[in-house]
Amino acid sequence: MPVRLGFMLLCLLGTSGILSAQTGVQRLQDVHSIYVDSLGNGDGADLIRSKVITKLVKSGRFDVVQNPDQADVVLIGASQISKTSHYSASSNSQYGNASGGTHYNATAGVQLVNKEQKILWADDASNGRFSRSASSSLADRIVKNLLKAIAQDGKNK
Repeated sequence: MPVRLGFMLLCLLGTSGILSAQTGVQRLQDVHSIYVDSLGNGDGADLIRSKVITKLVKSGRFDVVQNPDQADVVLIGASQISKTSHYSASSNSQYGNASGGTHYNATAGVQLVNKEQKILWADDASNGRFSRSASSSLADRIVKNLLKAIAQDGKNK
């Protein structure tokens, strides 16, 4: 009887080891590898995705992988760049004045999802009003907000 109980315990422990090996990352601080999936079909979404990947690599915090099966988590979402043009003109009896320009605005909603499809982090972001590049500013903001959330998660341990 003790031999049988020992065998059952060994099987149980072996099974729990297998299950824990298959369980994905549950906390932000445990994320080591990340795959950046499509960020939608909006104008500029591919450019924003590329810049997010670049910012993640440059952060040095993650292994950014080309296959979602190799990643602890997947970054998914929707993004776009929109363009607004504005023009104004005025004149008086002596002078005329005209001005105009184009402003680009980049926005995104992103989620970090583990292998069990649990959302570990989500954020809405947009570029800064006076940024030189809307897509770079947005990508920078997404990565900075993610790194900040990871640091906060580490403090809440």
